[in-house]
Amino acid sequence: MILFSYLLRSSRRAFLLAVAASVVSGATGAAFIAVVNQALGHPADASAALILAFTALCLVTVVTRFVSQHLLFRLSQGVLSGLRRRLVDDILGARLRTVEKIGTAPLYSALSDDVVVIADALPGLPIVCSSVAFTIVCLVYLVIVSPTAALATLVAVVVGVVVYRLFSSSGLRALAAAREQQDLLFEHFRGVTEGIKELKLNRRRREVLAGTELNATADSYRRHSVVGLSVFEGAAASGQAVFFGLIGVLLFVLPAYTAISAKTLTDSVLVVLFLVSSLQGGLTWLPMLGRASVALGTIEERIGLLRDGDREDGDREEGDRDDGVREESANRSGAGASPDWSRLQLCGVSHRYPGPAGEEFVLGPLDLEFRRGEIVFVVGANGSGKSTLGKVLTGLYPPERGAIRVDGTEVTAANRDAYRQHFSAVFADFFLFDSLLGLPDGGRAEKARHHLKRLALDHKVAIVGDRFSTTALSQGQRKRLALLAAYLEDRPCCLFDEWAADQDPMFKEFFYTELLAELKAGGRMVIVISHDDRYFHVADRVIRLDQGQIRQEENPDEQLAVSRTGAEPAR
Repeated sequence: MILFSYLLRSSRRAFLLAVAASVVSGATGAAFIAVVNQALGHPADASAALILAFTALCLVTVVTRFVSQHLLFRLSQGVLSGLRRRLVDDILGARLRTVEKIGTAPLYSALSDDVVVIADALPGLPIVCSSVAFTIVCLVYLVIVSPTAALATLVAVVVGVVVYRLFSSSGLRALAAAREQQDLLFEHFRGVTEGIKELKLNRRRREVLAGTELNATADSYRRHSVVGLSVFEGAAASGQAVFFGLIGVLLFVLPAYTAISAKTLTDSVLVVLFLVSSLQGGLTWLPMLGRASVALGTIEERIGLLRDGDREDGDREEGDRDDGVREESANRSGAGASPDWSRLQLCGVSHRYPGPAGEEFVLGPLDLEFRRGEIVFVVGANGSGKSTLGKVLTGLYPPERGAIRVDGTEVTAANRDAYRQHFSAVFADFFLFDSLLGLPDGGRAEKARHHLKRLALDHKVAIVGDRFSTTALSQGQRKRLALLAAYLEDRPCCLFDEWAADQDPMFKEFFYTELLAELKAGGRMVIVISHDDRYFHVADRVIRLDQGQIRQEENPDEQLAVSRTGAEPAR
């Protein structure tokens, strides 16, 4: 089973100790039956040795069961924590394009549901191991009591295993199909929670998307789950039926064809009854362990997709995966750049943006230069490549051709993470963290309170410790909080992607005429993606993109005249 092999790879010593304790617990439990049989055979002549053996077996069975469970609990929680950490690290270490291609729902489903499924199933492992050991020792004891009964029991065990294997393969396929439907369910749930306003306003859309489609996916998930779990239950029931048949053979067939004493028959049936009870306890965990194997396989598949995506896209995002040693090396190599660096260049940079149906958008090749202490506006129609340029510029999308240079030093896979640390950004699809942790120390809470007043948010949001008291605000207010966090990062480069789109005129005026000038005076490089042509005059340069190409690079006065008259500027 994939779960056993993964635990063995993760922590061989701890897992083997847990299995060994489970085996001892099962073996002593079976030996306990032998002592009980012996005591029942001579109830008036119980010796001190027999009483001592009975007591010792009771203690050892209980203690080893506890030890095996405790060891496996510790192991499983460590493995689960490591598995979740591994998946998070691979998400953070993968290229942004790879993560976008896989999608949010499959990754979130793996992080949340799959790990929980594995955690719920792991307590059954020592029970299964104990059950197997119990069965083996019972068979050995039966050989001593009655070789014929032992042979019949062995045949029943083999038949039961074969039946289970036949059932389990189809059961696992059904559970895997259910797991695929679960990703679609998570996507539907995301649509319901994030699109609730639109769904409330459109009954027909609600009926189709949150009704028909969601119900169809939920029905498919339920159907495959029921089939998979029922198959495993059928396997358990078949195994139980086989052993009931064995008891029938021992009671009615064996005495008719062999000379077997009543005591031997009683001892044999008693052992088989205990064996069936133990096997039944182990079999009840098999459906959960089957789901856990599917869940673990899904997590491994997600990790494989994240890593394969890196290989397909070219060089690997090593800067994300390693610790500070690599970043320190990158800084020494020049990509981290000294604090007084001044120039950032895009030299023949291009990036291909593949679409879901095979179409593609190509940005570039672009030759651009940006300097500290200047404001550059990037403008153009929707879909012209402005946001893609922002992600390439910040190092989130590595260029497929060409190079990015900082004061002449090329940005490579080895130093790209250090390069990204130059940037603060508020993207159009920004995420707002409620914590200030990770931002520069040195009175950050007081600075945050100061800027809350500047942004007219102090009556809505307070700083409690290192956190915002709330982020349940309007989109414009949330953008102002994101701007505050970006400002506190105090990075040499600032990128704002349509930041002012959700702001009222007062805050647009503040952003364009006051904040940008403040950033420029502080020696920062400021790149603004915008459609606000009335503020183009605050820029030092305006770059217009069209279909991924630079249509023209103009001074802001010319661009302002073009936007107002529609005439072509002089060249």
